[in-house]
Amino acid sequence: MHKFASASENEPIVFGSARPGYSNEQVNEWIEFMQNQDIKRVCCLLPESQLTRYSNLLDVYRQTFGLDQVCWAPIEDFHFADPEILIHQILPFLAIANRSYEKVVVHCSGGIGRTGHVLAAWLVAGRGLSNKAAIAAVKQTGRNPYEAVIAAPFKGRNPWKAVAELNRLLGECNRFRGKLA
Repeated sequence: MHKFASASENEPIVFGSARPGYSNEQVNEWIEFMQNQDIKRVCCLLPESQLTRYSNLLDVYRQTFGLDQVCWAPIEDFHFADPEILIHQILPFLAIANRSYEKVVVHCSGGIGRTGHVLAAWLVAGRGLSNKAAIAAVKQTGRNPYEAVIAAPFKGRNPWKAVAELNRLLGECNRFRGKLA
C-alpha cells in the first residue's frame, strides 16, 4: 500500500513511499498507515507546484509528527536533488532519524524516481554502500533512481548527462560514508 518499502531489503529506519491522495480523508488514511508502520518522521520531496493540490499537507504533517520531525526538501519531478539540499538538509535529517532509532518515510509523488535516488543517496552515505550497490538495492524495492535519466530525452536533456549527474550526486554522498550513521 502507498508503495511503502524500506530503502533496501535490510534497512530498518529509512523507508520510501508514494504521496497521500489529495483529499483530507486520503491524507489522514496515509498518515494513519504510516503511524501503523511506526513512522515518526516524514521527508516530503514535493515541490510547491505539487503541494498546491493539498489544502495544507506540510502543516498537517507538522501537527501530526511534530515540527522537527518533518523535512521539506522540494525536488521537481524527473529531476535529481540539488546537491546542497541533499547533503545539508535531507541526509542529516535521515541521519538524525537513524541515530534516534525513529523510522522515517521519504516521499515524492509516485514514490519511484525522486524518492529512489534519495534512498540510494542514504544507502551510500548512511550505510556505506557503493553507488552501484545502492542503486541495485533501491531498485529491488520497486523504485527507480534512474527515472530522471529515462525522462531526460522527453525534457530536452541528454540522458548520458543525467547519468553523470546521478553518479556525481552519489559520489558527493561518498564523502559522508560512516559520518552520518
